[in-house]
Amino acid sequence: MVRILVLTKNVLAEEMLTNKLQHLNYEVFCSTSILNEIQMNGRVSDLVNHFPIIIIGETVSSYEMDLMLPKLKEHGQNILREVDHPLSEKEQTLLEAQGLRGAVQNSDSVESLREQLAEVATQYQNKPFEPVAVEKCLDADEPDSDFSAMMLINLSSLELQLLEKLRSQPGEIVSRDDLCKSLWGNVSQSRLAQLSSLVKNIKLKLEIMEVDQEVIQTIWGKGYRIRKGIAFQNK
Repeated sequence: MVRILVLTKNVLAEEMLTNKLQHLNYEVFCSTSILNEIQMNGRVSDLVNHFPIIIIGETVSSYEMDLMLPKLKEHGQNILREVDHPLSEKEQTLLEAQGLRGAVQNSDSVESLREQLAEVATQYQNKPFEPVAVEKCLDADEPDSDFSAMMLINLSSLELQLLEKLRSQPGEIVSRDDLCKSLWGNVSQSRLAQLSSLVKNIKLKLEIMEVDQEVIQTIWGKGYRIRKGIAFQNK
């Protein structure tokens, strides 16, 4: 399964595109916090290295895209642009000149997306995911410390989105209802049960990594939060 990262200002705006890509068996992760980090600090999160394909969402202006492209291109991924209209030959040439592999539309049919992404995705099919080995101690006194390197074991798209939501509010309690709305757009007993299962799965995977402290804290009756200071080592 090939992973795709969608950088967007509004995760809900990408729901239609995400559903179509998932139908084609892509694992899709939409993120606003990674986009904000690039725009505000000029820093590309280590998490980006786990996605061979990046789509810059249509909520990102051309000016903003031009500013962050040099940073993104340093990481070697195939970058595509989401647009809201068919591109002219001149516009396609401009994208290629900027180093992008092409464009996709939210309104594209599944068949159209399949063909547009086929050449890019073939490079990564049937290849094992090999995360970078990590030995890192995160200091709570360093606000720029990034625990995204922990997200290197086979986390599902929903598990990544859950961690990313908590990561956007380090040390703060995020309610279970807010997490459900962020992941699925609604709250129900089945969604709450699914959320509990996601948290349990992440904790099990982090336990396998021999994390020294509990990364996700359960605050009974309130929700979950990410610890600010975490010390761990990877096997």
